[in-house]
Amino acid sequence: MKKIISILLAICIAAYSSNVYALGECGYSCCLAGATGSGVTLAENIGLSLQYEYSYMETIKNGTKDITPNEVIRKKGSGYNVPTQMIMQRIALTVAYPATDRLNLMVIIPYIINDMDMKNSVKAMPMPMETVSGIGDTMLMGLYNIYADAPIRPEQRLTGGIGIKTPTGSNEVKGKMGYVHAMMQPGSGSWDPLLHLNYMQAFYPLVLQVNLFYHLTTQGDTGYEFGDQFAYDLIANYQVHDYINIGLQFNGIHTAKDIDHNKKYTKSNSMLDNTNNTGLDSILISPNIVAMIPNTGGSGMIKFQYPIFQSVNGMQQVLDWRILASITWGF
Repeated sequence: MKKIISILLAICIAAYSSNVYALGECGYSCCLAGATGSGVTLAENIGLSLQYEYSYMETIKNGTKDITPNEVIRKKGSGYNVPTQMIMQRIALTVAYPATDRLNLMVIIPYIINDMDMKNSVKAMPMPMETVSGIGDTMLMGLYNIYADAPIRPEQRLTGGIGIKTPTGSNEVKGKMGYVHAMMQPGSGSWDPLLHLNYMQAFYPLVLQVNLFYHLTTQGDTGYEFGDQFAYDLIANYQVHDYINIGLQFNGIHTAKDIDHNKKYTKSNSMLDNTNNTGLDSILISPNIVAMIPNTGGSGMIKFQYPIFQSVNGMQQVLDWRILASITWGF
């Protein structure tokens, strides 16, 4: 029972629409959420989790209004490159180690697979780009239990975290026309600090949480700097069965504009390669379910995310929906 309650409390320590998948419309806050929500940090000796994310993007926003690819081309002229569909997948391996009763050390290693269709004429059919795939940027994180009013089944708990995103993913993948769009690159080429704070209030079997996550981005080695990212979440989880928890979240995110210091990725004829088309505010609704395997250290989680508000700078292709699933085992 202690493990079940702990998993309930741990769901979604952090919660997508920047166009940057190296950082994400949820980026590393989403990756951290999947890891901690899986219960991987609850293992006595070591926890392992494998998470899969599938993000579908088709809608293009101009501010808060939808706009079609053909309308963009009419505004900008024939020859202007516009995405029509993007599918972004991420497979992340998480390893967690309980250094002390209060401190948990965690590493998340993602593998990125990005696909996109483009068009540059009203009459032209969308053309698929080559798939971009590879190891992404690894995240190192420490989570510390600052306060809990009880060691087991606490009614109040405050958790803090600090970490760093390391530049293990490539950010210089090239296609037929030169460098692939910055937002399609597996990595960012930068060392970025990560900050996290989570407050929990329990009314068993209902548990409420407020979560804050800040990603301070820095300039990458190619001169591209993604915008800082601030994520905030309202989370409710309910234990419906000894081995089943359900949850509902409202995940908000704000990202600042990108800066291409060296103009390495900037192109005048491409919607994706103009930093005026970066930065946004987004709110998503995210139902989820967690199932524990009785008498084992195993569990599974599935979550669906759907945007209910999106406001972008310029014109951007945004998230339509996302599915996240994970399997976890503690040893």
